[in-house]
Amino acid sequence: MRAVVLGYGGMGCTGLRALLARGYEVVALFTHPDQPGEATWFESVAELAARNEIPVFAPDDINEPLWVERIRKLGPDALFSFYYRRLVGAAILQIPPAGCFNLHGSLLPRYRGRAPLNWVLLRGETETGVTLHHMTAKADAGDIVCQQAVPIAPDDTGRTLYDKLAAAAGPMLERYLPLIQSGKAPRVAQDESKASSFGRRTPADGEIDWTRSAEEIRNLVRAVTRPFPGAFTHVARTKLMVWEAAVSSRSHAAQAPGTVVSLDPLEVACGSGALEIRYGQIEDGIYCSGAQLADSLRLALRTRMGSKPERRRTGDRKQRVLILGVNGFIGNALSERLLESGRYEVHGMDLHDVAIRRFASNPGFFFHEGDISIHSEWIEYHVKKCDVVLPLVAIATPIEYVRNPIRVFELDFEENLRIIRYCVKYGKRVVFPSTSEVYGMCDEDEFDEDHSRLILGPINKQRWIYSCCKQLLDRVIWAYGQQAGLRFTLFRPFNWIGPRLDSLESARIGSSRAITQLILNLVEGTPIQLVDGGNQRRCFTDVAEGVECLFRIIENPKSVCDGQIINIGNPDNEASIRELAGILLEEFERHPLRSCCPPGGGIIEPESSVYYGQGYEDVQHRRPSIRNARRLVGWQPVTGLRQSVASTLDFFLREHVAASDPERVPG
Repeated sequence: MRAVVLGYGGMGCTGLRALLARGYEVVALFTHPDQPGEATWFESVAELAARNEIPVFAPDDINEPLWVERIRKLGPDALFSFYYRRLVGAAILQIPPAGCFNLHGSLLPRYRGRAPLNWVLLRGETETGVTLHHMTAKADAGDIVCQQAVPIAPDDTGRTLYDKLAAAAGPMLERYLPLIQSGKAPRVAQDESKASSFGRRTPADGEIDWTRSAEEIRNLVRAVTRPFPGAFTHVARTKLMVWEAAVSSRSHAAQAPGTVVSLDPLEVACGSGALEIRYGQIEDGIYCSGAQLADSLRLALRTRMGSKPERRRTGDRKQRVLILGVNGFIGNALSERLLESGRYEVHGMDLHDVAIRRFASNPGFFFHEGDISIHSEWIEYHVKKCDVVLPLVAIATPIEYVRNPIRVFELDFEENLRIIRYCVKYGKRVVFPSTSEVYGMCDEDEFDEDHSRLILGPINKQRWIYSCCKQLLDRVIWAYGQQAGLRFTLFRPFNWIGPRLDSLESARIGSSRAITQLILNLVEGTPIQLVDGGNQRRCFTDVAEGVECLFRIIENPKSVCDGQIINIGNPDNEASIRELAGILLEEFERHPLRSCCPPGGGIIEPESSVYYGQGYEDVQHRRPSIRNARRLVGWQPVTGLRQSVASTLDFFLREHVAASDPERVPG
């Protein structure tokens, strides 16, 4: 059987050896170049392949048409992915007649996504394993071929557990690879009710939060200790890496989290218990014992460890982010992520503060109640004062495009153009929210940021004024970037859903997203309205994942996002509005607050011209390419549609019931 292998690292070697041992003809290996600064402690699968005279390739994007065509010409019967780091698109998955198979480092459906090895340790699991499964367009969701459980010992680290998984994977593969050759590989569907997904980890995620329990912090240390980037904390401005730790068996008088309570051994108070730092090192220093670290740092009892303090000198302060429309769905979720990072101040304006009152006590959050159409002096001053500007104010609901197109133009184009001109004037970076709707009636299957055609409907369909305004402003921003040196990034959110999406009140007047309108129908017992039959397809994106991508765009490492257009959507979560309504209804019927709402009102299917007005026209699909998000900021969505729908519904149900009967809402 001819096989193409996608692999990296030691587990890639394990998989490749198993294929060769079972007589597979491996016709090519696709891998990744080693990243500068990344510890390459593992065996090289590229070297192993080369020594076996197997051609080796390392494309930036394996889903590019030229690589898809090259794989097709190789004529593989099967494709295997062994710890390959990028998602494989549908065009490749359709090539091998015997199927595509992925080796994942957990017992699926638990711990889908990135870095499962580290996540299981961090979360204190006592068992994990390896799973070989059929690949689908959705990451780690295909039918299971086989699994091998691996116990996690209390002293296991990321490295020791990796070795255990590799040792378990080899024999498991050798047992089941013959079944794939004979076409008899098992297919056991994953239980979606038991699925859990976890995202990518970065070195910054190793920072110790001393308010956590000693056991939780010990788990963090062993999850990311060498050869991974490591757990760390700060003593004043000195970074301290913690490579080995234990929960202290000694009792100490209650102290604030992060307080040094013993010097030899070096022990630090946590939210619960105390942590003994056994080994570590000062950044750029030598590996040594905790007691030596205490001496080198001249620690004293009651010294506090924690986050690196911010200097207030010019040029070394927190970055200031100006968010206009901060109370909106994206604005309030992004503010939360920025403030959580501890590296940003958020300065915001909006007409109301309902969704952001939870930040009122945060010293890094500054809010001004105002209207961008009126308070131009405040806006100009804050554009000049801040480092990054996000103009999120827009009218973005279909019924408003038809009812009030002139106001859409004035707000979405004219007012935002004024803000862009301020950014040019003061040399500020702007991260501008374009829209998935700029693609309009584009007839391509997947909307590419850089190459897809942007096609709008006829002039008498007023719904296109929003798309036209946004597209024109995109082009103006691009021109300012070319001629005036404006630093910009355009991002295009694709149907984000989640808590605080908008409000049931806005749904009552027809000015909300589709999912909120559907939820309103459910909680009020009115008929679900599927406009034009609800056959329009959208790709729904979990707000937490969307905001994480946006946060990375704001971080902008090495300015990689400057001058770029970035789609932020989940192409795996494609569903029609009718299918979305079906999922909502299922989750609604099983929700504990279902009994607080009246019986259902059935389903009706109004025409769009009746529901929105004669100026409306819709598109049947809107599926994004997220090549730029993957390539530039390493972003890959993993949250399934049902999980996002359930969290959105739960938020609105709790809010609805709390308004009339707070005691019925569970904690």
